[in-house]
Amino acid sequence: MKLITILSACSVLLPAQSMRAQARETAADRISGTWTGTMRPNEVPDNQTGGNRITLELKFDGKGAIVGTVTGPPQPGEIKTGTFDPETGALKFAVEVPSNTDVFVFEGTVVQGTATGRVTAGSRRGVFIITKATGMTKAAGESAAPQQAGGTDPAGPLRKSFGEVSGWVSKAAELVPADKYNYRPAQSVRTFGQLIGHIADAYNYYCSRATGRSSEWSDAIEKGGTDKATLAPKLKQSLEACTAAYGSPGQIGPLIENVGHTNLHYGNIITYMRMLGMVPPSS
Repeated sequence: MKLITILSACSVLLPAQSMRAQARETAADRISGTWTGTMRPNEVPDNQTGGNRITLELKFDGKGAIVGTVTGPPQPGEIKTGTFDPETGALKFAVEVPSNTDVFVFEGTVVQGTATGRVTAGSRRGVFIITKATGMTKAAGESAAPQQAGGTDPAGPLRKSFGEVSGWVSKAAELVPADKYNYRPAQSVRTFGQLIGHIADAYNYYCSRATGRSSEWSDAIEKGGTDKATLAPKLKQSLEACTAAYGSPGQIGPLIENVGHTNLHYGNIITYMRMLGMVPPSS
């Protein structure tokens, strides 16, 4: 009788587990579908409507790999290698274009249906912003970002992306105890406090440039006091200035780079917190 009961329970649990696994796989697929946006070389002056239009058809295998095609100047291309990390939103893919010896490498992050980051092709450098078309597969509970038409202000999805990832960074800085700000997973990397200071320095640099001010990189915050009490007001001050930059007319390039940079280091924060036995704010 006990064996029959156990078997009956398993017959109920296994389909339920399978459904949950399928749900997790669907929720993780924020990539498959059509993406549209722009890419712009660094030497082109920043403006909100400039750049070359691109369209991408992407397919995520649910395990980390991406394949697909890219339409855009100078010619259509094919994604030869690509990866996506559903936990951190890190996106990277390489595009080969016929009759062009350079491989175009896109590297950035995905937040709420918008991907931003850098493009490299040989010695050339640029930035990109692409948005997933409505009606495609989305993560559970995630609303699709509006499709960008020509001339639409791309700062809208950027504001949303920066607001989310900067919120995670601020929450992580709040959650990690003061006595763990000197923690580092290895001697070759920053301490948690130095990492928070580096992000605050980056806010000051990128958002100053976005508002048209001539700015040189400074690591004054990272190289200063990196205890929690010292860093908290400095992170808050730099975040407030950066948030204002995302709400004002300005240069779009530095804003894109700032989102990508913040997402990159939030990925580091996730690792630090996991190794400290803590749950990251985005989880």
